Amino acid sequence: MFNTSRRGFLQLSASSAAALTVGASLAGLTGCSKVPAAEGYKLLRAGDIEFLSALAPVILNKSYPGTLAADAPVRLTKALDTLIGTLEDYSRSQLIQLLDVMQVAPIRTAMGAQWGSWSEASAGQIEAFLQDWKTSSIQLKRMGYGSLCKLLTMCWYSQPETFVSSGYPGAPKKIPA
Repeated sequence: MFNTSRRGFLQLSASSAAALTVGASLAGLTGCSKVPAAEGYKLLRAGDIEFLSALAPVILNKSYPGTLAADAPVRLTKALDTLIGTLEDYSRSQLIQLLDVMQVAPIRTAMGAQWGSWSEASAGQIEAFLQDWKTSSIQLKRMGYGSLCKLLTMCWYSQPETFVSSGYPGAPKKIPA
């Protein structure tokens, strides 16, 4: 049972941070961080693309793939790759560390995800994983959930073809002087 005292909270926070550090270290030792970027990408590796592509339909729900049905996954992951490249070094390294953790099955399972690959996960399994992270008592999981959701939605709705589904009329037109 979780101790609701201040000391219990600090112990939980310290143990959660230690668990993620150990998990990321193990992921690094298995070579996840050293895997080169997928062809045509600057930062995202094949496993990252598989993970993010599996999350996209669940997070974006009915707006995905929308009008971009044929090339939606590629356009979204390319936009994610570009956006991740613009993050500050610390933020980028933390996100890459999160993606590393999601590539190693034992660590991924310890973090509340399924053992199998992301491409084989059902929408229900992904929804359960996201819900677990969203409502977790561990702040690190909640932050990971928020980061993943924000990145995917920003990249998706920044594409002009998706403006209609969000009701955004587009950028203001330049008014001639």
